[in-house]
Parts: sequence; structure tokens; C-alpha cells
Amino acid sequence: MKNLKLILFVFAIALSFTSCELNDESTIDGHDLTTGSKIVGWGSTAISESYFEDLGTIDKNYPIDVLGGGDGSPTSSDIAVSISVNMAETTAVNGEYTLNVTNATIPAGQTYGNMPIGINTGNFSPSEPTKLVLDITTSVDGVIVSDLAKQLTVNFVGCQSEIANFSYMVTTVRNDGATYGPVLQNVVMETVNNFLTHSVGTWSPPLNPGHGIRFGDICGTLTIPDQALADMYSNDVKGLSTATVDENGNFVLKYSIGFSAGDRTYTATYTKQ
Repeated sequence: MKNLKLILFVFAIALSFTSCELNDESTIDGHDLTTGSKIVGWGSTAISESYFEDLGTIDKNYPIDVLGGGDGSPTSSDIAVSISVNMAETTAVNGEYTLNVTNATIPAGQTYGNMPIGINTGNFSPSEPTKLVLDITTSVDGVIVSDLAKQLTVNFVGCQSEIANFSYMVTTVRNDGATYGPVLQNVVMETVNNFLTHSVGTWSPPLNPGHGIRFGDICGTLTIPDQALADMYSNDVKGLSTATVDENGNFVLKYSIGFSAGDRTYTATYTKQ
């Protein structure tokens, strides 16, 4: 009898945890996904459009999704939503995009609808990224817009980096003062605006042939994504801050490398030659 009571107690505890998990996963913005109003919002809240030549106007469709709510059945009628440009947050000019309509429809029986926007590739700024911010609203009875997905930011990138066109005198300093360089190196462009340095840390190349630090350049702003050391070691390499390319073409990369004894930080200065 004691064993049976213990089993029932453990089962009750497990059931209570399961119930908590189901409740946590069935809400968006505090709204119940299984009952009440239908919840709609942008399928993605941030998108980048990168073009470095005039390809004319390219038509894009950005999805608006049914995120949940109701009884889980498909919509029985069309859901109309209104789209407006958030002028306070938008930095793109109207010449960079064409917004022919200010509404979109999620058809009955469907889980999403599309918002068409024309991307005018020949009008992107060659010196700085801009953005178009779109807000979504609806007045349909029984339908609400998710607070987390009510706004879409479309980033326009039209400036192609020239970093790989030059050689650099590189000096890397570790946080304890250990130094590698100065040494003349090139930077390799792997894909448009994404680069790979020749060395990493204070090791002389090749730690692993052709593998240094990967970083991106968006209109002069440099970022280092998380990556494995030389693509072959378990040590994590993480960017510590964004950087900028100065007016002379020089830049500084700051990052950390994880070790069992603790992280080391590095500052690599690239002086254009």
C-alpha cells in the first residue's frame, strides 16, 4: 500500500509539471492560443535586403501569419489587416521601396497571407544601411495582433565593402600584454561583405591553414559572429563589440577566446597599407 501511494504521488507531481509546461507553451503575449481571439502577426520581424547593383525593382512578399488562438481550426473567413509605414522609425526614403497597397489578406482556410513590397535596388544608399519599418493593425472582430509580431523591419544594404582590396599591417595584443606582429597580411572576402582574416589571437599562421577570424562589414560597421577557433577547436571565439572602418580604411577587431582556465581577450589593429 505504501508503494502504491508513493507511485500515485510521483505520478501526480509529474502530471502537475506537464500541465505547467503545456500552459507555458499555449500563450502569446498572455493570450490563450487554444481559445478566444485569433492572433496574427508578421512571420518574421526583421529581414535584410542586400543589393550592390541596379537590378531594377524586385517584388518581394513578406508573410503575415495566423499565430494561434480560436479553437485551432482554419479561419472560416478572410482576415484583413492594415499596413502602415512607421515614419518615426523608418530611415529609408520612398525611392528605395514601393508600397502599392496598404492592406493584406489572410484568405479563409489559410494560415498566412502576403504583403507585397517593391524593392528598388538602384536607389539603395551606397554609404549607409537604411530601414523600412512597417506596422500591422486589424479591426476584424475576433482577431488581435501579437505585440511581439506587430512590427516588421526591412533593412536595405547597398554598400559593398572594399576591405578585401587592400593589405594591412596587423598587430594583435592579448589582455596580458602578449603581442603578435606587426605583420603584413591580407583579408579574404568569403561572401559579399563577409571576411576572413589570416590569423587569430597571438598565434603565427597557420594555426589552421586559411582560418582566422570571420567578421562582417555592413556599411563600415564590423561585427564578429560567434565561431569555433580556427574552425577545428572547441574554443569559442566571440566578438566583444562592434567596430567601424575609419576614414583611412583602418579598423580594430576585439574578441575573446575561451579556455578552461578562463577567457582571453584580444585587440587586433588593422592598418591599411
